[in-house]
Amino acid sequence: MIFIYQLYLLIVKLFLAGKDASSYLLKDKIASGSLTNNRIQRWHRDGVILDVLTTLPIAYLAGTKWWQIIISSVLLRLSTFDLAFNYWGGLDIHHLGSTAWADKQFAKIFGASGAVKKSLFFLTLLVLLNILKVILKT
Repeated sequence: MIFIYQLYLLIVKLFLAGKDASSYLLKDKIASGSLTNNRIQRWHRDGVILDVLTTLPIAYLAGTKWWQIIISSVLLRLSTFDLAFNYWGGLDIHHLGSTAWADKQFAKIFGASGAVKKSLFFLTLLVLLNILKVILKT
């Protein structure tokens, strides 16, 4: 059942990355005065809140395995968000953001063009977690 929850969370994260990329593409309209930077920044913050709010009910449904859902959710976001955002935002697939605090920290670890490396690293951790769950039957 945990794998079905992970699939649901993956779909939600891809949806949120697409919405975040849409707001990124709207930045050009700021110059025309039709949008403010605060509205776009609010969407970025709200995207994280939506991510948490979609994860918590799934963690609750997982019962005693709630911690696996939380870890899976974080690993899914870290492994998919940048690549999906870059794709839908029309950016180079390797681009790692430079504005958010977390982006700056990951750029120090994986490099400014390290989105694919970051994605593969956290995807590997997610796969290992799932293999361990099967082996340990947790």
